[in-house]
Amino acid sequence: MESLTRILPVFPLPLVQFPGAITPLHIFENRYRKLLADVLGTDKMFGVVYRQENAGEIEPALGSFGCSVEIIAAQQLPDGRSNILCAGDQRFRTLRYVEGEPYFQAEIEFFRDLPGPDCTEQARHVSALFTRVLSAGRKLKDMSSREETPELPEDPEALSFLVCAYLEIPNEVRLEMLELRDTAERLRQAQELLEQAAVEFEKKATLAELSRKNGHGGKFELPGQAE
Repeated sequence: MESLTRILPVFPLPLVQFPGAITPLHIFENRYRKLLADVLGTDKMFGVVYRQENAGEIEPALGSFGCSVEIIAAQQLPDGRSNILCAGDQRFRTLRYVEGEPYFQAEIEFFRDLPGPDCTEQARHVSALFTRVLSAGRKLKDMSSREETPELPEDPEALSFLVCAYLEIPNEVRLEMLELRDTAERLRQAQELLEQAAVEFEKKATLAELSRKNGHGGKFELPGQAE
């Protein structure tokens, strides 16, 4: 059985990483160049822990929650900087920090959601709402419906993470979603946010479509202005 704890390089960032979410990163500091070289030479894994922007260089508090990521693509630039693409893997909590490297290393403990009720139907509803919001967002931006749509997992826990990664919500709320160990509750909160977004986006998309038609010779008259 795979151990639930391990030593993992830790990269504090002003973002909340979710399992399954793809995140691009730009590596430029020397210590994180060293981190990148080290993990590329092993299993390509490190941990992302949320730290507020301009919080300084102190290590994140013990007990902080984060998510391990795997580097799936790396491009080194001529000046030593790198662009990397990471895929979220598993959530963890930091237990203790380990000395020996210029970057942070921590002993971490992985965790998953606790067993709960069957969320299959709830997940299908959230998936449909998510697709509805994406469609309205594309209409709002006058984008082609042929643009690639993220593949939504059928597994309720995995779906809840992917939806949370796409939602435009404050990082503090994202962190609460990451820490939750209740799939049904995470889906419930995501559903509530998606329902609000769907109504708002569809209303804006309708107004934007009327505006575009008006700008191309269409006639959009306000009440009382008809001749």
